[in-house]
Parts: sequence; structure tokens; C-alpha cells
Amino acid sequence: MTRYVKVALMGSGYAGKSTLIKLLTDDTSNLDANYKPTCGMDCGTITLDKFTKISLVEMGGQIHFEFMWADLLRGSKMVVVVTESNPKAVLKTRQILQKYKKELEGVQVIAIANKQDLPGSMKPRSVEDLLGVPTYGMVAIDPKQQLHGYKLIVNGLRDMVQVAA
Repeated sequence: MTRYVKVALMGSGYAGKSTLIKLLTDDTSNLDANYKPTCGMDCGTITLDKFTKISLVEMGGQIHFEFMWADLLRGSKMVVVVTESNPKAVLKTRQILQKYKKELEGVQVIAIANKQDLPGSMKPRSVEDLLGVPTYGMVAIDPKQQLHGYKLIVNGLRDMVQVAA
């Protein structure tokens, strides 16, 4: 029987959540830097082994979808907070983490400091200092980052999921 492990992706609009799902689940040749807002939610699946799949659930980042976030977080074993790496976006992401602090209790939380290739991007360590959660740099539109993304999620779930070697 297949076991599904839910991983929620949250963050503001334009942070790169949809692109990250595409990077991890689709043919990376169709990665697109053009912004297309997610209406409500999006999802994708990573197959770890014949018994375990990771369901990636993205929460639309626009303010008018925020009413759904608490429900979409429910049942998540891990939450990946995706933020642009500029100071304004990181501060907004910190506010989101504070707002959903209760829903995130007991859940493994990591952050992706996305768009590291853009001028004025904060280093992941600086983002981590502001957010208070382990933070990793990424450029989600770069197909070469696919393995890096896999490792972040699998390593984050390591204690919860027995992954076949």
C-alpha cells in the first residue's frame, strides 16, 4: 500500500512556489520565469520509493486566498516556506510565519530563499536569521537545482519517512 506524506508550500505571491513544484515534479524543460498566479492551490507528487509518495500542496500566495491556508496546512508533516530573497519579501514572510505560528507547531518547517540570482538578494544565512527556521538558497527556474530541491525535502522528512536507499 502506498503511503502519502503531505508537504505544504506557503509564502507570498511571486515567491516561486509553483515553479518549485514544477522543478521537483515535471519535465524541467518547461520551467518559466513568467509569473502566473496560483488560483487557490496547486499540487504535485514526488515518488520516493514503491511505498512512499510526497504530496506537495501549494497554497496560493495572494491575500484573497489566505483564508484557506490554515486548512491547507492541516495534516502537513513538513512546511516549506518559499520567499523571494529581497529584504521586503523576507520581512513579509516573517509576518506570515508569525501569523501561522499556532498551525506550524510540531511541524518541520524550512525556508527556501528563492531567486538568489537577482541583484540585492539576501544570503540564505541572513534570511534564516530573520525567519528563525533553517533556510536554503535556490534559483527554482534553474533545472540544475532539481537534485538540491529533492534533497532539501527528503532530508527534512528523514526522521518521519523511512526512505529506501
